[in-house]
Amino acid sequence: ALFAAALTTHQNSAASDERNSAIVGNEWTTMDFGDIEKDLAVKLSDGDICAVLMCIDAVNRVKKLKLTNCINITGAGLEPL
Repeated sequence: ALFAAALTTHQNSAASDERNSAIVGNEWTTMDFGDIEKDLAVKLSDGDICAVLMCIDAVNRVKKLKLTNCINITGAGLEPL
């Protein structure tokens, strides 16, 4: 939830766009959840993953998805792909 919130907070501000890029990058060819803190990754649910994938338009952008440390994922959150 925190990861998705970081992606969506203050979407209209230019400073926020720079902050979002610094947090998660703006190239989505490979999305690797191993790049975020392990303590956060282990708490992510399918709903969180779904929200992130929808937020970044993953179906059109992501070619490779790595769910490193996402131990609570069943696969239901991958529907946006």
